[in-house]
Amino acid sequence: MTPEPSEATEDLGQLAVEHVSSPRYTWTQGRSWEQSGARPFPERQDLFDDDLPRLIREWVVPGHAPPAGMLGLDDRVVTLGSCFARELRNRLAASGVGGGNVWIPSGLNNTFAILDFISWCVTGRETGRGYRYDRDDEGKIREWTPEWEREQCLQALREAGAFVFTLGLAEVWQDRETGAVFWRGVPKDVYRADRHVFRLTSVEENEGNIVEIVELVRSANATAPIVLTLSPVPLRATFRNISCLTADSVSKSVLRVAIDQAMSRSPENVWYWPSFEIVRWVGAHASWPAFGEDEGKPRDVSRRVVATIIDEFLEAFFTPEALAQLRGRPAA
Repeated sequence: MTPEPSEATEDLGQLAVEHVSSPRYTWTQGRSWEQSGARPFPERQDLFDDDLPRLIREWVVPGHAPPAGMLGLDDRVVTLGSCFARELRNRLAASGVGGGNVWIPSGLNNTFAILDFISWCVTGRETGRGYRYDRDDEGKIREWTPEWEREQCLQALREAGAFVFTLGLAEVWQDRETGAVFWRGVPKDVYRADRHVFRLTSVEENEGNIVEIVELVRSANATAPIVLTLSPVPLRATFRNISCLTADSVSKSVLRVAIDQAMSRSPENVWYWPSFEIVRWVGAHASWPAFGEDEGKPRDVSRRVVATIIDEFLEAFFTPEALAQLRGRPAA
């Protein structure tokens, strides 16, 4: 029976405030819940402020990385998607890791675009769910179909030592007539109000795309680790009738749940790297700035945080021997 509120208590849902602080209602009574295998939230502020690499290793990464590093300096890491993939690719290239580069189109931030590109690489066929475009020398929009590059891309997938896919957007522009989703924003030269629609995609759609991406990669490369990440960079703008900040929360939530549901299928040697949580959740509690160190750029993640995330990724996925050599190499 719910207690009646009095002058000394304020009703809080179905539980009076005086009962919220009662020992009968606290999780920490006897600490039995910690002893039963639960993983607690960091309880001390100094854990967020004193040693970011240690915080990442001990409080964020557990459950999301292999028990030991598996990649060597000659293992090419194929990266695709938004910020983290690009930053990792640049860092590895500067350090001379991977023995060469593979051409990847830029700006493929949604799962439809990534799936469409991987399908083209592996099968030579588009999925029918992506609208790929480029500009010719005169600036005109055209369908993106560079047939001469496909075999090179497929060979790179077959020889890759690892894959990193970074998802960024759940909001997309879509063609009403074909159902195809634009790889990037809809170009002004192409846009027709009666044909193109802006919408938020669903968890189920994105989960299905992620599963297909993994299956296609596995058909070309059966063993290389596949790493999924979620971009922490906020939306630049939204066309939904809500604020950009709240739309960003929903967009990231859709993708994070989609990744989690895809991972719940326990695909072999597929990992989630929590760069999103490091920036958004750890950053919210730390005294150092996670965003906006560059004046006038509040969406840019702190360079210190980006560098630390990439260093911890290398720590988790590369062998000790490779790490020793990597750290001994001067940046290009």
